[in-house]
Order: sequence, then structure tokens, then C-alpha cells
Amino acid sequence: MLRLLQLSALLIVAFVLYGCLASFTPIDIAGTWSGTIAWTEGPAAGFTTPIMLILTQDGTDITGEIGLTGPGSTPFSVPITEGTAGSSSFTITGSGSMDVIAPPVAIAINLHGDSDGQTVTGTGTQTINSAIYAFTWTATLTAPPPED
Repeated sequence: MLRLLQLSALLIVAFVLYGCLASFTPIDIAGTWSGTIAWTEGPAAGFTTPIMLILTQDGTDITGEIGLTGPGSTPFSVPITEGTAGSSSFTITGSGSMDVIAPPVAIAINLHGDSDGQTVTGTGTQTINSAIYAFTWTATLTAPPPED
């Protein structure tokens, strides 16, 4: 009898967990977002610079590009190499080359954020030549994704 009760309890827990997982809906952050980075560390601490995100989304997978500003306010972008949307937050990693200076330098950017559908906010880091700089950021939706 005890074994039957344990098995029943295990089945109930399994069904509840399955129901929670089956009803998971990732936040939708597809579209074009424009905003600012507020640098909290490094040589740009205390300054703000523009950021633009052009995002596509397929379920929990996020792809696209991250637009940044280099020296002399010269814009450049890096492709998103990994992006994941959760139920209320997301993470995006982009990497590439800052080719607006000579010689070009490797750059990686990590964004962690939340969205209310019209605004995204969060924290992040940018790595240039192994030096890591922290920032906070915010952006607003400027163009929804094109309809299929």
C-alpha cells in the first residue's frame, strides 16, 4: 500500500512538472530596438553610447545583430552568436571584429535583459582584447518584426 501511495505521488509530481514545462512560452523580443548603454566600468565609465538590436526569434532561439559605436562615434555591428529567450528574460551573446579601427580588434558582448514588450532593460559586459567592461542598458522597440 505504501508503495502504491509513493507511486501515485510521483505520478502527480510528474504531471504537474510536465504541465509547467508544456505551458512555457518564451518572451517575444523580435524586432528592431534602439537605446543606450551606460558604462559602469572601464575607460568609458560614466558615459553612454548607443546600442541597436535587430532581432529575429524562433521559439526560444534569438538571432540577428548588435549595433554598437566605436571610437570617433563610428557605428559597427557584430552578429549574435547565441541567444535564448526565457519566460520573462533573455540572454544574447555577440562576437566579431571592431573593424572601425586599425588594426581591427576582437570584441564580444553579452546582454542579459527583461522585456515588457516595448522596452528591454538589463546588464551586460563587453570584452575587447581580454579586458571586460560592465554596463547597464535599455532600449525601446522601434520596429516590430516583419509579418510572415
